[in-house]
Amino acid sequence: MNQDTALAFGLVLLFVLVGGVFAATEMALVSLRETQLGAMERSGARGAKVAKLARDPNTFLAAVQIGVTVAGFLSAAYGATTIAPDVAPLLEGAGVPEGAAETVALVLMTFVIAYLSLVLGELVPKRLALQRAAPIALAVAPPLSHFATVMKPVIWFLSRSTNAVVRLLGANPDASGDEMSEEELRHLVGHHKDLEADERQILQDVFAATDRSLREVMRPRGEVDFLDTSSTLEEARAVIRRTPHSRFPVTRHHSADDVVGFVHVRDLLSADPDDTSGATIAPLVREISVMPSSGRLLSALTRMREGMHMALVVDEYGGTDGIVTLEDIVEELVGDIRDEYDPAASDQGPQEPTTGQLPADATTEVDGGMHLSDYAELTGTDVPVERYSTVAGLVLEHLQNIPVVGDGVVVDGRRLTVLEMDGRRIARVRVSGDAHGADRRLPT
Repeated sequence: MNQDTALAFGLVLLFVLVGGVFAATEMALVSLRETQLGAMERSGARGAKVAKLARDPNTFLAAVQIGVTVAGFLSAAYGATTIAPDVAPLLEGAGVPEGAAETVALVLMTFVIAYLSLVLGELVPKRLALQRAAPIALAVAPPLSHFATVMKPVIWFLSRSTNAVVRLLGANPDASGDEMSEEELRHLVGHHKDLEADERQILQDVFAATDRSLREVMRPRGEVDFLDTSSTLEEARAVIRRTPHSRFPVTRHHSADDVVGFVHVRDLLSADPDDTSGATIAPLVREISVMPSSGRLLSALTRMREGMHMALVVDEYGGTDGIVTLEDIVEELVGDIRDEYDPAASDQGPQEPTTGQLPADATTEVDGGMHLSDYAELTGTDVPVERYSTVAGLVLEHLQNIPVVGDGVVVDGRRLTVLEMDGRRIARVRVSGDAHGADRRLPT
């Protein structure tokens, strides 16, 4: 191979690599997410130029295509016309007939240049750009922006032509790509290799929380310890000594549907302990926030971050459904939170399983206030939420009367047996894994 042939081959390789730079730039800009563009925009002038170019696909795609096309044309044309004549004598020496050697050399060089263009001009640059989109974009996008400025008249003509054809095909040339759906985002979180199992679980719980209402996480009014504005300090202190709560909703005229606020344990304990005048707790009552039972969990969390720790949950008629605390909402996202004042698990009797599905032949106990979505996850059954939303409501719906301990119903192959009543409220329910009530118990 003489010096001229080597120089010609070097120029062909240079054209191929130039085309590869354009291809890498295109892939890097297309691969950048909006969050990355925002970070680049705030990082400085160079990053802002990259973000501006990436948000103008007509400009950068046209500029890239011009560069790739010109580089490809030069490499193919120059290689075929310059190198092929130098290769023909080598083929003749290898036994190729003289009349066919030049044609074979032309075809051979076309294949070689096409191979180099595919590997070095397309596949390798694009693979690298996918792996390092941000650094490559920062490195090569600004020169591409200058190239686009020089080629502005050509790009303008190509953009108008492209828009016209897109409109003829019935599409909107100004439309952006579809945003990632919630389902795709959930799948991404669930399969992201850099997330630990507990991180992945918390994020999945946050996604699940977006669909949950306060009705599903609130403490029903039947389980709430109320104080009344007429309660004396001593009566209130007696209540707080036997309950683990730090805040108590306060009613008027002992009506749970007339909640006027809440009182904090600290205020009750800091009141004058020597007061024997029978003073009531009314002066200590603080304002309580009111939220609809249909309100979404994350919206409630946003409001509670502003300094409130308890809210009254009301139904569509304004009646009290229950209360929700900041701890209730946070536990929906990160799991149970226990402090030194919470009763130990061993003191609370059998515990309902928190993960996994109830085997077909197993039995467990659940709280009557368990929401049906949690019950469905536990048992693997699909129970419609109609006039009721808890396990107790499900039992009442099928019994059609106030039960006594021992009453039970069979729902979708699961036997629900009332184990404990709190007045007229169903407190505990045994869930048997089959309709015959197998007595094997899940480990707790």
